Amino acid sequence: EPKDDLTASIDSGIKKIDDTNFEIDRSLVDKVLANPMAVAKGARVVPAIVNGKPDGFKLYAIRPSSVFAKLGLSNGDTLRAVNGFELTSADKALEVYTKVKESNSLQVEVKRRGKPVTLNYTIK
Repeated sequence: EPKDDLTASIDSGIKKIDDTNFEIDRSLVDKVLANPMAVAKGARVVPAIVNGKPDGFKLYAIRPSSVFAKLGLSNGDTLRAVNGFELTSADKALEVYTKVKESNSLQVEVKRRGKPVTLNYTIK
């Protein structure tokens, strides 16, 4: 399967330091922000509901070559917050997206098999 430009950028643009720490090229961030729909195809993202309340977004069917996999996310992870901003709705997620667009580091809180995990990304 030939690699498209985005996949190649994802491969070269994300450096895994350990299980929870990653470095990301600013150029890749710009590419992803420019084409969120292409990136969104890498997993199924569904709103998570706990006790009738929104509780972030659950990730399923993550493709191995996708940005989600390269960022250390696993099937069944629930994305709960980015840099302390809770992801409770699509509107909220959009708000977070505009806030973190200029950031040099991201702290992503996920719930994995019922336990909280924080993933740290440095953007260079």
